Amino acid sequence: MATVTVLSLDLHQSPKPLQQGVLDQIKHVEKKTFPRNEAFNFDLELKKRTTELILLVDDAESASSPVLAAYAVYAYTPNLTMLHKLCVVQTFRRRGIARRMLLFQHQKLLLRGRSNVQLWVDEERVPARQLYSSIGFVEVTRLQNYYGPSRTAVRMVLQP
Repeated sequence: MATVTVLSLDLHQSPKPLQQGVLDQIKHVEKKTFPRNEAFNFDLELKKRTTELILLVDDAESASSPVLAAYAVYAYTPNLTMLHKLCVVQTFRRRGIARRMLLFQHQKLLLRGRSNVQLWVDEERVPARQLYSSIGFVEVTRLQNYYGPSRTAVRMVLQP
């Protein structure tokens, strides 16, 4: 079973365990944000022990039903950590949330001795590429038609 890390936007409250409502929110946001061929199958992926789901929820407004703000999915192999997905819900964007999540996870990975981190990102997603570059990822490879016809993927590797 996947590891789930829940962070709260309200830093004065302790995080609550994953609730079905939050998972439903993730699935909804995933379908709205990403093309069908890029949508993650959370029901399948969360069954894997090599997967970690990191959630950022806003539970300051309603203690009974936290509101999803962002999520990230990491997959682990013995020698590599792969950032599979990073998404900030539209209403929470432009607040530095993605940067904070990435930096938080990077510190956790370093403490675990995991410095080999990489990701693939659509070449057209310039703000995402700028974010990744700003925290130390460098572009190392391009792969034509990775996401579909005329959609190039960029592989980025986090420099220690």
